[in-house]
Amino acid sequence: MSVRSLAWSPDSSLLLSASDDKRLVLHDVRASPGGTVASFTGHSSWVLSADISPDGRLGLSGQVPSSSQCAFHINAADHRSADKSIKVWDIGARAAVSTIPDTGEVWSVSWRPKPAAPGTVGAFVSGGDDGTVRWWRGAGGGAA
Repeated sequence: MSVRSLAWSPDSSLLLSASDDKRLVLHDVRASPGGTVASFTGHSSWVLSADISPDGRLGLSGQVPSSSQCAFHINAADHRSADKSIKVWDIGARAAVSTIPDTGEVWSVSWRPKPAAPGTVGAFVSGGDDGTVRWWRGAGGGAA
């Protein structure tokens, strides 16, 4: 398993890791050693990017479809998937709250650093293999 991305919570007490085993892992760095406190599953392929929202409530992750990994497998036909998605996670509830389909492979995700207005989830961006940076208005919103 390779760790592909790391993201700190705003207060630096939590660390979110994304890996090629299809998981995000939440670590409490105040605990010893490394203090794994939760594992988020739901992606069907490598998770290449992760971020934590400015208020620390939500996680964000992006993945590439399994077919992108085919060069690393002998029997590529067994590893195809059409899933190209971004997931938004409620860190407190330890659950996905939104899955957002994208048109291409999602290689990077990042929350907007400005905290969200009360009652909203904030905005984020994604980038991928098509060379496009997409601005997303919120966890369930479309691209701007």
